[in-house]
Amino acid sequence: MDNFSLIESDFVFPQRLTLFEQVSKTLAEMICHGKWAPGEMLPNEIELAHSFNVSQGTMRRALNLLVDKGALIRRQGKGTFVAEMRANEAYFQKRYIKLVPDDPEKDECVPTATKLLFFDRVVAPLEIQTILKQTSEDLVVHTARALMASSGLVTFDEIWARGKEFEKLTQENLLNHKEKLLYSFYQTELGVSIGRCEETIKAALLPPNLCYMFSMPSPTPVIEIRRIAYTVNDEPVEYHRQLCITDKYHYAPMPEA
Repeated sequence: MDNFSLIESDFVFPQRLTLFEQVSKTLAEMICHGKWAPGEMLPNEIELAHSFNVSQGTMRRALNLLVDKGALIRRQGKGTFVAEMRANEAYFQKRYIKLVPDDPEKDECVPTATKLLFFDRVVAPLEIQTILKQTSEDLVVHTARALMASSGLVTFDEIWARGKEFEKLTQENLLNHKEKLLYSFYQTELGVSIGRCEETIKAALLPPNLCYMFSMPSPTPVIEIRRIAYTVNDEPVEYHRQLCITDKYHYAPMPEA
């Protein structure tokens, strides 16, 4: 025992979910696997509680977790529905779009034109494999876009997406989808429902090759946003890197409810 040392970071107790968290997780998995389609109403709390053999209070707390995540939407006097992003884009734009115009009367809240820089299916670098829980045998979608508004360039988007979930993603539908919100397109056309994101931001410089390609001064300062998107049952399916031009736009996180 004299040679034994306990490193605190290596000693991790397993996380134990409460009953309502377990129920919420199971509901999320059922939604993710198509038990209820986007826009479809769930059975009422009493029926769900009976089918899960839990109290109505436990079921209500389980549903509340999914409402907070944006996976479910409650409609007063009607019931609880699987969130359909296309029908509720204004809400989800506030939830997920953090880059907003300095002057909304002059510039669009969502870019209106897209230029595809490349689109490939490749084996991801080790860092991306780890983030997306992929192996060296798994192909992922790797694509990049330049997004523009009427005032000019707004952001460069680099996307890594798990190949299995995004097998329906093509150059054509990525460029031509009608939904304003990318995650709405994922849900409607690809069957991938995003439930939450983890995001970090920092100051950066636009890479010289992009400065040259778009006739911008080098160096050009940008905000770099790195985002991991998870499905409603907490599977990481997309890694998104944005380089945001800030002369007419700024980062504004969604205010707490």
